[in-house]
Amino acid sequence: MVIQILLLSGFLLASIAFVQAMSLRWAISESVLLAAWGFALGGAYLLSGEAWPDLVSGIVTPALSPRLAPEAYLWIFLPPLLFQAALSVNVREMLGDAAPILLLAVVAVFVTTGMVGEGIRLTGLGPLTDGLLLGAMIATTDPSAVLAVFREVGAPARLVRLVEGESLLNDAAAIAIASVLIAAITGDAAAASAGAALRTLGIGLCGGLLAGALAGRCFAWLLPLLGGEGKAEVSLSFALPYPLYLFADQMLHVSGVVAVVAAGLVISGLGRTRLSPSNWSHLQLIWEQIAAMAGAAIFLLAAMQIPRTLRDAHWLDLVALAVVVATAFVARLVVVFGMLPLLSRLRLTEPVSAAYKLVIAWGGLRGAVTLVLALGLAQNTALPESTRRFVAILATGFVLVSLVVNGSSLKLLIRRLKLDLLSPQEQALQQQAVRLSAIAVSARVHAAARTFRIAPEDAAAACETYRRSIDLSTTAFDIEAALTERERLAIGLVTLAAKERDLIPQYGSGIITIRNLDAMMQNTESMIEASRLNGRVGYQRAARLILDYSPGMKLARFARRWLHIQQPYADALADRFELLMCRRVVLHQLISFNDESLKPLLGERLCALLTTILKSRIALVDKALEELRQCFGRAADVLEQRMLLLYALREGRERIVAMYEERSISKEVYDSISRELGDAWKLAVRRAHPAIVARVKEAQETAEARGGQEAAPEPEPQAAPGLSTQPPQPPEGPSQP
Repeated sequence: MVIQILLLSGFLLASIAFVQAMSLRWAISESVLLAAWGFALGGAYLLSGEAWPDLVSGIVTPALSPRLAPEAYLWIFLPPLLFQAALSVNVREMLGDAAPILLLAVVAVFVTTGMVGEGIRLTGLGPLTDGLLLGAMIATTDPSAVLAVFREVGAPARLVRLVEGESLLNDAAAIAIASVLIAAITGDAAAASAGAALRTLGIGLCGGLLAGALAGRCFAWLLPLLGGEGKAEVSLSFALPYPLYLFADQMLHVSGVVAVVAAGLVISGLGRTRLSPSNWSHLQLIWEQIAAMAGAAIFLLAAMQIPRTLRDAHWLDLVALAVVVATAFVARLVVVFGMLPLLSRLRLTEPVSAAYKLVIAWGGLRGAVTLVLALGLAQNTALPESTRRFVAILATGFVLVSLVVNGSSLKLLIRRLKLDLLSPQEQALQQQAVRLSAIAVSARVHAAARTFRIAPEDAAAACETYRRSIDLSTTAFDIEAALTERERLAIGLVTLAAKERDLIPQYGSGIITIRNLDAMMQNTESMIEASRLNGRVGYQRAARLILDYSPGMKLARFARRWLHIQQPYADALADRFELLMCRRVVLHQLISFNDESLKPLLGERLCALLTTILKSRIALVDKALEELRQCFGRAADVLEQRMLLLYALREGRERIVAMYEERSISKEVYDSISRELGDAWKLAVRRAHPAIVARVKEAQETAEARGGQEAAPEPEPQAAPGLSTQPPQPPEGPSQP
C-alpha cells in the first residue's frame, strides 16, 4: 500500500508539473486543464479496467476509491490551502472592506444554500434537505482561478481584496451549515434545528477565530527565538496548520478552517517584523508552492472520479444541474446587487461600483474546497446512497460548469467593463516610467554595443525596436500637464509611505525591538490610507500618531511617579528613543529615494515639495530627540553606541557570508568568524539598563530636592526617529541598518 501511494504521489506531481507548463504555454486556466486531464485519466481507467485489471486495481483504484474517512479529505487538503491564502493577504488593507467581505463570506452562503434548496424542492428534483446540502457545498468560492485571471488582465486592487477575503471566510460557514444538514439527514434531531445551526456557526466562527489568533501570536513570539535561521522558520511554519486544524476541530469542536485562517492572518500581519525580508519572501514562496500542489492534487483526484460519478447520471441530473447553476447565480446577484448597497447607505464601507458587483457575481468560481467537500460526502456511508449520489454528481458538475463557462468568459467580461484599463493618473505615470526606462535602456544598449564591438547603427535599430515593442509615444510628454499637482502629491505621499513600510523591516533582528517595529509598520499603513483619502493633511496627521505616548508608556510613568518603580519607565523611554532614532534614519533614506526615484516620475517641483514634507518630519524628530537626550544625559550615548555596534556586527556578518559565497574564505574560517560574531551579538543586543535607570533615578531625586517637580522632562508627542541630532550618512554596502 505504501509503494502504491508513493507511486501515485509521483504520478500526480508529474501530472501537475505537465499541466502547469501547458497552462503557461497555451494561456488556459490551470484549473480547467487539471479538470480535463483528470477527466481523461478517469475515462481511461474505466475503459482499461477490463483489459488490465491487476495493473489498474493496484495503482489507479486507490486514487479513485481511497479508503479514507470522509473528513480526511478536509484534514489533508484544506489546511495548506487556507494557511497560504491567509499568509499572502495584507490584513490591514483588507480591514477597510471588512463589512462587504463578511457579507459575501457569511450571508451569501446562507442565501445560496436556501435558494438552491428551495429551487430543488419547488422543481420536484429532490428533497429539500438534499438541495440545502448541495447549496452549502457549492456556496464556497475558490479564488485561485479567478485571481489568476485578475493578475493577467490587471484587475483593480480592491476587487482582488473582496474576492480574496470572501474565499478565506466562507468555507467555515459552508462547513458549519453542511454539518447541521448531515445531522438532520442522518437523524440526529438534537443537532438539526435552526437554533443548533446558528449556535454551531457562532461557536465555530468565534472559537476558531480565538484559537487561531492565539496560535498565530504564539508562532510570532517563537520566530525571533530561532535566531534568523530560515530553515528553522520554514520548518516551524510547517508544524502549525495541520495540528491547529485538528486540535480546533477535534478537541475544541470549533471551526478548524477559521482557526487556520486566523493564524495565517495574524502571522501575515506580524511576520514581516520578526523575519528578515529575504526569509519572509522565502517563507511565502515555499507556502505558495505547497498550496499550488495541494490545490492541483485535489483537482486532479476529484476530476479522475468524474467519469465514474457521471456514469450513473441520467437526463434529470442535467436538468437539476441547470436549475442549480441558475439559482446559485441569482443568489449571488441578490447578495451583490440587493444587499451590498445597504452597507454603503449605512456608511459601513465605500460604495462598490456596478462593474465590480457584476464581476464578483460572475467570478464566484467554485473549485478545490467544493470538490473536497463532495469527495468527503461521497465516502460518508451514514448518508443515504441517493443523497450521496445526488450531491456528488451535481456538485462535481457545478464545478465543471463554473470553471468552463464562468472561468473562460471572466477575462472577456473584465475587458468589456474596462476594468483592465488604468486610471488616467496611472496611465500618465506609466507613460512617464516607460519613457524614462527607454532612455536608460538605450544608453546601456549602446554601451554594450561598444563593448562587443557592434556597429552603432545596429544598436540604434535594437533600441528603436524596443521603443515600438512598448508602444512608446513619439510625442513629447509632460507629467505636470497630464496630472494635477494634487493628484501627483497624493501619488507621491502614498509611494513614500509604502517605501517607508518596506524599509522598516531592515531594522529587525534585534537592532530595535519588535514592539517598535510593529508600531512603525502600523503607522505606515495608516499613512498610506490617510494619503489616499486626505492627501497631505491626512499623511501628516497619521505620521504624528507614532509620536503619541503609548498606553504602556503612560502606565510606566504612573508606576514611576506613584509606586516608585523605575525599570518599566526606563524601558519605555529607551523604546521611545530607539524608535525615534530609527524613524529618523528612515526619513533620510526616503529623501534619497525621493530624489533618485520620484523626481524623474513626478517632476522636480513636486519632488521639492515632498522633500519639504519629509524635512518637517525630521525637524519634529530632532526636537523630540533633544528632549529625550535631556532626560537620558550620557545614557543616550550608550543607546546610540549599542545601535551602531549592532549594525556593525550585522554588516560584518553579511560581509563574511558574501566572502564565503564567493569562495574567498574556507568553510572552517567562515564557521569560526560566525561563532565569534554570534557571541559578540549576544553581548551587544542587551540594552545598558543600569545606566538608564541610574540617570532616571538621579533626575527624579534632583527634582524632588527642588520641590517635588517632575524628574526627567518628557518629550512632547511630536517626532520621528534618527541616530543622532546630525543628519546620518547612508552606510556603505548593499545593506542598510
